[in-house]
Amino acid sequence: MEIGFRLLVAGFCILAPSLMFVGFVRVLDAMRDGALVERVLDRLDEDAGPTGTSLDPTTFLHRAQEKSRQRVVVCEACGAPNASGSGRCRLCGTRVNEK
Repeated sequence: MEIGFRLLVAGFCILAPSLMFVGFVRVLDAMRDGALVERVLDRLDEDAGPTGTSLDPTTFLHRAQEKSRQRVVVCEACGAPNASGSGRCRLCGTRVNEK
């Protein structure tokens, strides 16, 4: 009886996450085709008008990476990245020289 119960629990632990994942995917798929999504998309199309942007996402990401590199100062003692303008390293506490 104890072995049967253990096998039943093990089977549940193996199958339950898979079944829950499949159910979750089906719910998301059903929600995707809903009328709410259509209404939101229609509203976005109405609001886009002449004030919309045509910025390429890759260009935006490259610019953001360049800006983040400019704001980081690396500690000479430990090599930890620190925000520019911080007087000391946040990891080891030594003075950070901004160049």
